Amino acid sequence: MRTTGRWAWWLLSGLVGACGGPDASAPIVPDDETAGAVVTPPFAVAGEAEGLVLTWFDAEGAHPASSRAEVPEGRRGEVRVDSLALPPDARDPEHVFVADLRQPGNDGRYVVRQLPREVFDQHVDAFGAAQRQVVAAAEAAEAASAGVTVFGASWCGACRQTEAFLRSRGVPFVERDVEQEPGAAADMQARAARAGISPRGIPVIDFQGQIIQGFDQGALEQAIARMAPAAAPPQGIAPPGVPGAPPAPPRGAPGVPAPASRPAPSPGSPAPAGMHI
Repeated sequence: MRTTGRWAWWLLSGLVGACGGPDASAPIVPDDETAGAVVTPPFAVAGEAEGLVLTWFDAEGAHPASSRAEVPEGRRGEVRVDSLALPPDARDPEHVFVADLRQPGNDGRYVVRQLPREVFDQHVDAFGAAQRQVVAAAEAAEAASAGVTVFGASWCGACRQTEAFLRSRGVPFVERDVEQEPGAAADMQARAARAGISPRGIPVIDFQGQIIQGFDQGALEQAIARMAPAAAPPQGIAPPGVPGAPPAPPRGAPGVPAPASRPAPSPGSPAPAGMHI
């Protein structure tokens, strides 16, 4: 499992969409040192800022725009502005002008600050990193709630097949690398032992308590069909061969037996398709 982190105040600026969290449209102004001084640039920044070169950014990086209307409303708080009409000798290569294009002042002009070019570039990178961390955390929480874990390794083709299949069926899962993540191999062995299974290779999938070895599409289909409603794919996505089937009732409900762990294969029996031993 992976985590991403960078400078604290930039991280906080990226935590948007949460109750009481910072506004995504607010400019990143952590302190006086990096906020930059309010200045009057050698060109007017007013109205729709047409005729200027604008650069706004989001989680994917920086994007050019030729007018305020082309900048998404939620990202107008910190937009780099420049004018091609400015002669070279009037430019400062070490600094950039950054405007707050959300609301003009009484004179019709927008507030503009001058920041070191390096600081603005760091803002762009840090905002993207923070947004990606928020998305990754949400995906990890969703995967953990589904109760599906794939134990594998980066070189394992059968592991990639398993993960691709689960994604195609809309099943969130936690990916654990038994070679790179401390404790992952021991956790895999412990879960398998509780199910009375001795893993012979990878991948090993813990599907809500059912242990599946190798890329066994049939076993995965059956497990998906038995998923608890809270973790099942959206309605309308039915397992193959069961068109339009509604979500299965929770395990343990009357008339619905809980899935049993697949028994360990007898000595000499073939391994599931794609299993790495």
